[in-house]
Amino acid sequence: MGLRVSAGGVSPTQAGSRAAPVRLAGLPQAICLLLADVLSALLAQALAALILTATGRPTLPLESTLIWVGLWVLWRAYQGLYPGYGRSPQTELRLHTTGTLQVAVGQLAAALAISRFAPTVSGVVLLWALILVLSLLLRYAVRALLIQMGHFGRPISVIGAGHTAALAIAHLRSHCAYGLNPVAAYDDNPALHGTTLHGVPVLGPIELALTQPLTEQALISIPGARAETQRRLVNSVYAVFPITWVIPDLFGVPNQALVPHNIGSVASLEIRNNLRSVQARFVKRVMDFFLSLLGLLLIAPVLLIVAILVRLDSPGPILYKAPRLGRNGVPFSCYKFRSMYLNAEERLQHMLSEDPCLRAEYETYHKLKDDPRVTRVGRLLRKFSLDELPQIFNVLKGEMSLVGPRPYLPREQEKIGTMLYLIVQVRPGMTGYWQVSGRNSSTFEERLDMDRFYITNWTPWLDLVILLQTIKVVFGGKGAY
Repeated sequence: MGLRVSAGGVSPTQAGSRAAPVRLAGLPQAICLLLADVLSALLAQALAALILTATGRPTLPLESTLIWVGLWVLWRAYQGLYPGYGRSPQTELRLHTTGTLQVAVGQLAAALAISRFAPTVSGVVLLWALILVLSLLLRYAVRALLIQMGHFGRPISVIGAGHTAALAIAHLRSHCAYGLNPVAAYDDNPALHGTTLHGVPVLGPIELALTQPLTEQALISIPGARAETQRRLVNSVYAVFPITWVIPDLFGVPNQALVPHNIGSVASLEIRNNLRSVQARFVKRVMDFFLSLLGLLLIAPVLLIVAILVRLDSPGPILYKAPRLGRNGVPFSCYKFRSMYLNAEERLQHMLSEDPCLRAEYETYHKLKDDPRVTRVGRLLRKFSLDELPQIFNVLKGEMSLVGPRPYLPREQEKIGTMLYLIVQVRPGMTGYWQVSGRNSSTFEERLDMDRFYITNWTPWLDLVILLQTIKVVFGGKGAY
């Protein structure tokens, strides 16, 4: 691909005359999200007052709450959460949680410093616990409404129309909450002019983007360009567009573990290996234990009802112990509610030997969409992943994690291939990146890629995001069978 950016790039004078004007395009969305935060804080204040009054504890003065909520809103604005375009879900959740806790600790310190406010400590803790939850839920709801109405996101131009650009555009268009909406692409390959990338038109050469910019933000997606060409291109685009992002040639590198640094005038990237962080592993195990213990208390009635239905539906045990690969490659028994008839494995082999189409489907997905081995109750359990609820006992025992790679069968080791050394470094999960991204509609190889992404980019914040997304996916029953 030949880039026709001049060696000198674009001069400051030229850039000033042709640059896309800086507008407050995200101001209405920012105001909506800010008002949602204020509303959530007022709701939290009202709920906290009701609870404190009912328990005979002193309530918090409204004036004090408004002052601290004002500081909280200002801190969130500084964090860039209004409107928060271009934030990954885990980054947004991390900023939301840490920022809220920081303000809460500030108010707690102030309450303890003034002895007459000491009795309100419990009220402060309750208030900010409610704000932490309510503001997140209300933020998601308001953003979903804005997306539904077509009023969320910043339009961007994509410089480059190759494979990498197509991947970036596809991801941004399928994840509207990210807030970056590709509206035009540019490439110096004439054969691409007039075509579309996932609905985004390729308008013409890169020179057109520089002389007639349509947006305030540009995403340069030509990682294969030579270093000198890349430098000239970045400088030219940077001079025209107020906001410029560049996709570097770092495919396969854990992108969530990159931390920018500079050594003098040289830019460098630190690649953190979260798998080797003892602190992160400890946090993950603590989260697993306490969240699964809380979850067990909440779903105990559901477990009882499902157990009765399984028993009444067909003869056989209520629980099925499925052999799975655990951490360090050690097999363990993965608990599931039985969703198949007895002798299901023998039935499977018989059906696969007689039906080439079924065999091809099973070899591709390692599942059958219309599996005759599954019982009536089993189909319902699988649709909403209820058959996997007993795995919470595996989590408590330390054999599984709430979030992790897919639990693979021991016989799948050969098909996993060279990825096996990576997969067995962590405990398999009740849910995972594969669960919220593709579920059973993805191929075996695609699931491996998802597991690799999760393992190499693992953080506790990513776990929390996946847990939140799992609730939505499971209740929708999409892609499960």
